[in-house]
Amino acid sequence: MSPAISRRLVGLLLAGAALTLLACGGGSGATGSWVDIRDRPELEIYDNEHTTGQQIHLIAGQTADYTVIPPYAEEHSPIPQPCGAYGATPTFEMVVHAMEHGAVAVWYAPDRLGADGVEELTAITAKHFEDGHYVIQAPYGGLDSPVMLIAWGVRLPLEDVEERAIDQFFDEFHDDAPEPLAAGGCPTAR
Repeated sequence: MSPAISRRLVGLLLAGAALTLLACGGGSGATGSWVDIRDRPELEIYDNEHTTGQQIHLIAGQTADYTVIPPYAEEHSPIPQPCGAYGATPTFEMVVHAMEHGAVAVWYAPDRLGADGVEELTAITAKHFEDGHYVIQAPYGGLDSPVMLIAWGVRLPLEDVEERAIDQFFDEFHDDAPEPLAAGGCPTAR
């Protein structure tokens, strides 16, 4: 085989390998480096005394001493946080009650995400809200990551707004809680 044909063949093989790698999600960037959320080492799944269906309702206005902040479960307010996007941090106790009914809390650190990131995140959560999902989006400056997704007993920190990861989190964990959605969590969800 001539050197010109060999170089051309090697070039075609490399181009084909690159296309295959991109098609399988092995490239760089947000869309190419996809890892299933259940395979991410940072996914926290709690299966303990705090995630049972026997959680205590506090007296209205009483605060809880949560194991982790933002919380994934534990004692909470007797009143659930209404679903929606918030510009200020709601009380954790009310958000936990909504999560007990299957809501997903989408927390973000405004200083780490920036205005464009908040806008992108809001568009994604609005899509889930319109699809009938119970979602609470709110800022919280004490996060260790720019975004933190939390459902009952599950937390996933994200270093960026990853629509595919957020969508999968909703698919996997929305409405996976001790109380049914229809039982009063997120009362303004429609």
